[in-house]
Amino acid sequence: MKNVIFKVRFNHPNKSKTPSLNARHFDYICKRPRAMHNDGQNFCCFGKVSEIGYSNFGNINEFDLIKKHILKKSKDKTTFYKCIISLKEEDAVEKGFENRNNWEELIKNNAKKLAKEMSIKIEDFEYVCSVHMEKGHPHMHLMAWDKNQEILRESIPKHNIYKIRRFLTNDVFKDDLQNLYDNKNKSKDNYKNFLKDMIKELDPTFTMTDEEYKKYDKELKTLDLDLNNSKIFNINLDDNYVSKIMKDIYLLRKDLPKTGRLNYAFMPENVKKEIDVISKKILASNIDVRKNFENYIKSMEDITKFSTKNEKYIDKSIKSAEDELLNFTGNQILNICKNINKKEFKIRKEEFEEYKKEKDEEQTNFEKQEMLSLLSNLISFMNKNESKNNNKFLKQNNENSLVAKKELAKKMENKSNIEWER
Repeated sequence: MKNVIFKVRFNHPNKSKTPSLNARHFDYICKRPRAMHNDGQNFCCFGKVSEIGYSNFGNINEFDLIKKHILKKSKDKTTFYKCIISLKEEDAVEKGFENRNNWEELIKNNAKKLAKEMSIKIEDFEYVCSVHMEKGHPHMHLMAWDKNQEILRESIPKHNIYKIRRFLTNDVFKDDLQNLYDNKNKSKDNYKNFLKDMIKELDPTFTMTDEEYKKYDKELKTLDLDLNNSKIFNINLDDNYVSKIMKDIYLLRKDLPKTGRLNYAFMPENVKKEIDVISKKILASNIDVRKNFENYIKSMEDITKFSTKNEKYIDKSIKSAEDELLNFTGNQILNICKNINKKEFKIRKEEFEEYKKEKDEEQTNFEKQEMLSLLSNLISFMNKNESKNNNKFLKQNNENSLVAKKELAKKMENKSNIEWER
């Protein structure tokens, strides 16, 4: 496991021995054997102490002046944090920390973060350091304090110490971490791509026409009586894992909420468990999907181990990575359900439109027949009326003709009589 070790302690500022203990600690870290001395000096000391003129990070060559300053600040109840930052010897050699300059850069680059986690304003953050290249245990001592401390300071919270250890580790092993992050991202991308390709093989809506989709209904019904009312997709029922997975997906659809978004995060816990079972079957059935899933989890585990040895945090990171990929897989499964729902809705809509069209045609034909019958009756009725009127007209004409003849006869008769009498 590659990581930076960070430890911190302090002497309580209210105790009478604390000032002398702090001064002796400074003397110890700067002049201890194997301390990497300043050029031309018999001690190692670098950092930033603006109150005595060292406002920029670098070598501090006035040893006695710094020691007196620490003694005075301690008597004023300032808390001095005594920290150790260390590496395994092989890691120090590998990362170039045989060189004191790299230790200096580590502190200089992370001073702002250190101040934040120690709850000190960066402008008030003062510190001195000393590097010891001890056999098997290369390390650096750091004394840090708040130059304008106004309240009593005590221990740094454990969570803050964890964060310090993490960002120091990320700095020292940034190249290794970058490789792990690259592997993690590659595994994640590969997992998603392989899974999407597999989903396309499973999802009937990608390649099937509606007629092809409906044709397999009888085949699926043989798998489970619960599916008797379901539509079916194009699967090879001899391919055991495909048939089992798709059977599970079709059974899952009955338990999905009838309203709201079909998203894994919004599913009830019992439905999530059902989806997770299907996800794990998919993982077990495809070597590429499974391999990249495992690589992603391993990368996340290794990345976490750079920051902590705590098994609780490591297990939590592994669980979080697993949940992330299962969440993605669950949504792909739900996409199949959504696509099947859309396909079946489309089919039902087309069937309804066809049924409606047939009924409309039947209604139209019925209305045509009714209209023709009505017209036929009307024509018949009109013909009858016309014939009746014609007969009446003829009869009337005949009657009129007979009366006219009688009148004419009378006239002729009268006319004839008059002529005879003359």
